[in-house]
Amino acid sequence: MVCLFTKAITRMSVHELLNEPVNVHVEFVGTKVRPTTVHWGTKTYAIQHVNLVHSTKEGETRIFYFSVSNQTLFMKLRFDTGTLQWRIVEFYSE
Repeated sequence: MVCLFTKAITRMSVHELLNEPVNVHVEFVGTKVRPTTVHWGTKTYAIQHVNLVHSTKEGETRIFYFSVSNQTLFMKLRFDTGTLQWRIVEFYSE
């Protein structure tokens, strides 16, 4: 009799709702802003895709949201045009 044991490999995924300051490097392409790198804490993340950009208003201040990703993660970044600050508001990684 032969017994085979298999171990299922499960991926751990992380989904966080945040409101933390980050440093973002961008490039300007025509009239568009494209985030290229995010520095969060001690880590640096390269951005490959800008999936969606939309804006809202908080009072008189325009807030831009950038949904960005690479092969292993997704982030939603918030840019406040009043304070010129970037924040990470959502993070998902597998």
